[in-house]
Amino acid sequence: MMSVFSSLLRPKKDVVIFTKEERKAIKEYKYVGGDQSPLYNYVLSPFAEFLQKLLPTWIAPNLITFSGLIFPLSAVVLSLVLNPTLGPDGPRLLSLFTGVGIFIYQTLDNMDGKHARATHQGSAHGMMFDHGCDAYQAGISAFSMGSVLGIGWPGVLALSWCTFFPFYFMSWEQLHTGAMYLPVINGPSEGLVMASAMGIVSFFYGAEWWHVVTLKDLAPAVD
Repeated sequence: MMSVFSSLLRPKKDVVIFTKEERKAIKEYKYVGGDQSPLYNYVLSPFAEFLQKLLPTWIAPNLITFSGLIFPLSAVVLSLVLNPTLGPDGPRLLSLFTGVGIFIYQTLDNMDGKHARATHQGSAHGMMFDHGCDAYQAGISAFSMGSVLGIGWPGVLALSWCTFFPFYFMSWEQLHTGAMYLPVINGPSEGLVMASAMGIVSFFYGAEWWHVVTLKDLAPAVD
């Protein structure tokens, strides 16, 4: 029996995760790209740079990245536990936690690269870890945002198209062009700020606000 388990746990000699050419490409990789969003360049980036300068130099950039992922991941777990239907009757504090958590994630995600460059710890492996965490966040946050908006499970499937698939095609474009330039209005900047703001609105007015308020309701009454 022990020999069976040992054979299952023993790594296979013929399994190759990265080829020799791919390992060489990882070592030689240099990031090319940028964010053209005015919100990022004039607000989010300076704010993240200010906070980054307060960090000790011994903190690893990957630790900052992973710490940011904890917040949206916690929001998803709490949403599934406290509001399993993802309907509009979820706790308002849950929406607040989701909104604030998204903003913290966004800020730490903007800080990790700055910290890596400032402390000369940047690497292709760090960028892969960063984008891997971004992919997880883009995929799972549809659940917590479904609770924030009170749209239930059917709405979460539609919402996932607005989060994960744009991220996928953005990465696909980078694969073939060798660069990642985010447009003037993009998900990582404006999109996450909007998601964070939605959590704040749902905290004050409840998730049902998104279902009953219309432009007609907001228009001033005319006698």
